[in-house]
Amino acid sequence: MFAFIFIVTLIFSRLEPHVEEVDAQYVSERKGMPGYVLVDARPEDQYLGKSPRHGVPGGHIPGALSFPFEDLKIPAASAALSKAGITKDKTVIVYCNTGVLSGRFADQLVRRFNFSASRIKNYRGSTVDWVRNPRNILLPPGHETGFIEDVHSQRFRGK
Repeated sequence: MFAFIFIVTLIFSRLEPHVEEVDAQYVSERKGMPGYVLVDARPEDQYLGKSPRHGVPGGHIPGALSFPFEDLKIPAASAALSKAGITKDKTVIVYCNTGVLSGRFADQLVRRFNFSASRIKNYRGSTVDWVRNPRNILLPPGHETGFIEDVHSQRFRGK
């Protein structure tokens, strides 16, 4: 019986739409391009520069718009998505701090708001991965790095 349930679960999990996970190169090459929208799913204070905890920088990837995950729970969420430019005719790239919250955001777009999974991308690694490349900056200038100030943290500030 266990084997039967396992096989049925496996078959149905393969039939469910899956959101593709993308990397920093994918984001860098597509942010700002027509037909793409880059969405920061974190709380607005983090988007604006507040570090959520040690080792995680605040601030956002240039060109990203803020649409906090919590806003998906409001009754008018569908209209708010549309007003923000997060529409079904665009490829939506979602990120957060590490890719977990953005994965949940992407899942909600597909399951609750009926976006096509093929048009939703989750940036796995998100902000923490983004700042690993010294050429990648976060805005606004002067955002919190999440580290004790030292010479190495200056690259997170876009300087």
